[in-house]
Amino acid sequence: MTILLNNHGYDNESWRQEFCLQLPQFPVKVFGQQPIDPEEVVYAMVWNHPPGDLQRYPKLKAIFSLGAGAEHFVSDPTLPDVPVVLLADPAVARDMAAHVLYWVLTFHRRYGDYRAQQQGRVWHRKPIVPTDRFRAGVVGLGRIGTEVARRLAGFGYAVSGWDASDRELEGVECHSGLGALDGFLAQNDVIINALPLSEKTRHFLGAGVFVSMRSGSFFINISRGAVVHDEALLEALDNGHLAGAALDAFAEEPLPANHRYWSHPNVFVTPHMSGATFPSSAVAVISNNVRRFEKGLEVYPLFNREAGY
Repeated sequence: MTILLNNHGYDNESWRQEFCLQLPQFPVKVFGQQPIDPEEVVYAMVWNHPPGDLQRYPKLKAIFSLGAGAEHFVSDPTLPDVPVVLLADPAVARDMAAHVLYWVLTFHRRYGDYRAQQQGRVWHRKPIVPTDRFRAGVVGLGRIGTEVARRLAGFGYAVSGWDASDRELEGVECHSGLGALDGFLAQNDVIINALPLSEKTRHFLGAGVFVSMRSGSFFINISRGAVVHDEALLEALDNGHLAGAALDAFAEEPLPANHRYWSHPNVFVTPHMSGATFPSSAVAVISNNVRRFEKGLEVYPLFNREAGY
């Protein structure tokens, strides 16, 4: 019984060592680096695995994602009919919430303005509203969005959330459905995108969404770049309707050198680092699910093929 490992584009060796440590009963073979007998593979631990390859393993029991998101599964129409388990690493959610908190603080407390003032040796305090009057809205209340909303609320911000379906979160004012979206957007000083990427959410945040946001508000993206319509966001920034944007995910990565985001004075670019996945914590989560699966117990969270996430 062998584990197939392919963390495409990332460090396979660290992951291999962690799997050997935490699941010592399963030999680990790295895709493309070692000979693999398809008859021996029972679990596939993959990220951006070549479409069609997973069909080659007749005894495959389950597929486990090595990162957040599921678009690489959606793009593989030949995905075997076995459970696909997404990665819900609490450490990733915590770090993404910390990333969001940094930018909410930056926008609320106007730290960017103070940095600019420092260059000119200007001593001038900017007016701000109290923390509990600065409103933060989270779009998408899945695992990551829920953690972000809870952390912001715990820090004292006035937090609301929007999702396609009904949600209830203590300390968070929840909205649902397209009919409630415009009102939700208009009431917040900063909007955080935590929507998963699917065919329904591709370019979901377009011109209509940015126009509905409060004038002078800010935008933070920690999800997927393709959820955002880039030209619509740039237009809202160019005409001053939005005051700034902190972007950590892009439709094309790495972000092309000639993209306007790099040079826009009100855009802050980070290289998709808000929630780094560490092998030690991620493999602990995956290994626990493997042990549960071996015992016939429920594993979580399962990829919903119909919804695409």
